[in-house]
Amino acid sequence: MVDNTNPTSQFHPYVPQDATPQTGNTPSSMSGLGGILNKLNAGQQLKNARGFAQNNGSLVLGGLAALAIGAGLMRKRSMNRG
Repeated sequence: MVDNTNPTSQFHPYVPQDATPQTGNTPSSMSGLGGILNKLNAGQQLKNARGFAQNNGSLVLGGLAALAIGAGLMRKRSMNRG
């Protein structure tokens, strides 16, 4: 059996080229993780942390490397005890 229909029309309805895309019912700031953080009043702290990370990238990467090395050493230590 051969399917002669256009494969894109099977899953997506036809949309004219001049149609404007739908953005949804809620603004992007109120959906997803950003919306959850705003409800918990953590949005401002997240903006501050993001700004700090952008201004001090090497410090943030150094801290992450230290955490990764420390976690690896702790894992190795716990595996040697067992």
